Amino acid sequence: MNFVLTLPLNTEKFQEDILDKNFEKCRKIYNSCIAELHKRYNHIKESKAYQSNCKYKGKDRNKIFNCLNKKYNLTEYSLHDFVKPMGKYFNIDAMTVQKVATRAFDAFQGLMFHKAKKVKYKSYGELNSIEGKSNKQGIRFREDVVLFSGLKIPVIVGKNDIYAHISLRNKVKYCRIKREIIKGKYHYYVQFLHRRLIKILEK
Repeated sequence: MNFVLTLPLNTEKFQEDILDKNFEKCRKIYNSCIAELHKRYNHIKESKAYQSNCKYKGKDRNKIFNCLNKKYNLTEYSLHDFVKPMGKYFNIDAMTVQKVATRAFDAFQGLMFHKAKKVKYKSYGELNSIEGKSNKQGIRFREDVVLFSGLKIPVIVGKNDIYAHISLRNKVKYCRIKREIIKGKYHYYVQFLHRRLIKILEK
C-alpha cells in the first residue's frame, strides 16, 4: 500500500527563485499539452470514422474509439514524445516533463469522456507542484536532501518526529515538490510517495 509523507524544505532565496522558474516552465508545458490535445481531438471528431462510431452501439464501440485515439496520437505516451523537445528547451529532465504531460492528459480525459465541458489552461502562478516518476532520475531524495535542477535542498525533519524518521526508512517511489502561499509568502515542501509503511508502525 502506498502512502504520502509531506515535509518542509529548508530553501534559500536563490533556490526559491529557481524553483519558481521551473514551476512556470512546467505551467507553459502543461498549457502546450492541453492545446495540442485539443488540436488532436478536433481532428478525430472531424473524421468520418469517429462520427460513424458515435452512432454505433455495438460491443466493440470503445475498442474502435481506442484505435482512433492511437491513429490520431491522442494517447498519454504520444504526448510524452510531444514534450521531449520542450524539456530540452527548458532544461527540465524527461521524467518531470512526462509527468506534466500525464497530468494534462488526465485532465483532458474528463472532456473526452464527457465528464467535463472544458479543460482549463493554467494561468500564471496556478501550477504549484511538480513531480518525478521515480526516485532514480529527475527529482530525487538522497540523505535528507532533495536534488532537482542542480539544486540540493535540505529536508526539515524534526528530531522528535518519529513518524517521519520511520517513514523515510521506506523505499521512496517518487518525490513531489510543492509550494503554498502562507501569509503572503511561498513556502516549499516535498512529498514522498512511499510503497509501504514498515511494520514497526503497526506495533
